[in-house]
Amino acid sequence: GQSGMIVLVQDGTGSRTLAVGNQYFGSDGDVPEISTAANAIDVIPYFVQAAGKILLGSAQKAFSDAS
Repeated sequence: GQSGMIVLVQDGTGSRTLAVGNQYFGSDGDVPEISTAANAIDVIPYFVQAAGKILLGSAQKAFSDAS
């Protein structure tokens, strides 16, 4: 029943993609697509349904860094 958010930050180069283990399940079985722009910030919600079964929500893309 644990839940939370995963925050992903691209480095200065960007173009990184997301790969997950077999215990993660996205919508329709797909890994959430993330932003690939340099320094992009994305947030993915998750919910632990059972041991070894983590459900991923859709990525909320392109947050801005207020710092």
